[in-house]
Amino acid sequence: MDFQIAPEVEFLRQQIREFVTSEIISLEKHYDYSSGRMPDSINQDARKKVKAAGFWTPHLSKAEGGLGLDLLGTCIIFSELGRSPIAPFIFNCDAPDEGNMHLLSLAATPFQKETILEPLKAGTLRTGFAMTEPSPGAGSDPTSLQTNAEKKEDHYVLNGKKWYCTGANGAKYLIVMAKVNDSFRKTTMFLVPTDAPGYTMVREIEVMGSHGPGGHCELNFENVIVPQEMVLGRVGEGFKLSQERLGPARLTHCMRWTGMARRAISIAREYAKDREVFQSKLADHQGIQWMFAECVTEIEMAYLMTLKAAWILKEKKDARQEISMAKWKVSEALCKAIDTAIQICGGKGYSRDLPLELFYRDARASRIADGPSEVHKMVIGRNFTSGKWEA
Repeated sequence: MDFQIAPEVEFLRQQIREFVTSEIISLEKHYDYSSGRMPDSINQDARKKVKAAGFWTPHLSKAEGGLGLDLLGTCIIFSELGRSPIAPFIFNCDAPDEGNMHLLSLAATPFQKETILEPLKAGTLRTGFAMTEPSPGAGSDPTSLQTNAEKKEDHYVLNGKKWYCTGANGAKYLIVMAKVNDSFRKTTMFLVPTDAPGYTMVREIEVMGSHGPGGHCELNFENVIVPQEMVLGRVGEGFKLSQERLGPARLTHCMRWTGMARRAISIAREYAKDREVFQSKLADHQGIQWMFAECVTEIEMAYLMTLKAAWILKEKKDARQEISMAKWKVSEALCKAIDTAIQICGGKGYSRDLPLELFYRDARASRIADGPSEVHKMVIGRNFTSGKWEA
């Protein structure tokens, strides 16, 4: 198992780190707390700079206009992008579009690629991924999926409800998971245009953290006609494709989170080096040093767990256990790092003079999204007790 960073990847990492520091972080002052978004004109100007610098869609192959990184390299670069909550969108590799590009590249027909993937890569449209449903529908338990597509000659009739569909407000297409003819075994992904009759974006759900472009939305599908050519992959491949998408997507989330955790603790370090209390710098107090020691060690552990899972996936081996471990522990390391940074910075950390309070609100979702920590712990424990994985 080799985690040595290739020289070309390390060079690229340093370039992107410098770009994020000089060109992106300074734009965070434009963040609109009332809407939970950045002004579109600021985003578009920044995207032009990213394209001019040659960093656009870094997760894609060179043939598709990306940087040609493997999963390990992608994780390393995403860790740098994660240092700013606005950077992934500006680099065109934010969720859910990043995962949807991967899925479309893997399973889409030439027609689907031309219609959706190409403009998605160019950044001229956005998409959503609609899998989660309100109770009693599917959340962490996919067997409770309620949305259904009834086969009718050369098309399907889609009915159901979804929620927490990230990016749906303003998206041009949605990837929708649904049973076919009420058969769970025939669960399938459908590509649904948001101007389809019968589709309604019910609301953008108000959440604790950032909305991001497109928010997190509740959706309704009432007798939506989906042509046969808008089936993604084959009928019955829905869960197979979802694992192809969600495994790497969880790891890229983890790397973005390590970047945010590192920035948070670095902000606290700079504050502690300047702040003087009880006749010495805050950073010189042993209690503060121990707080830093715990956080940076846990961040490093989380980083290495993510790289290990990425390496296993790169080797085309089963990484589900390692992905669950990484997703659980990285989300906890993130929340602890930001909480500790706020504590060290005191009143200033709690204020909007620093970005820590925004990081804090955003980070709380990490322990719920893409499977809550308790579900990942259940999976890890079950695999161990059944003998499928050895400690």
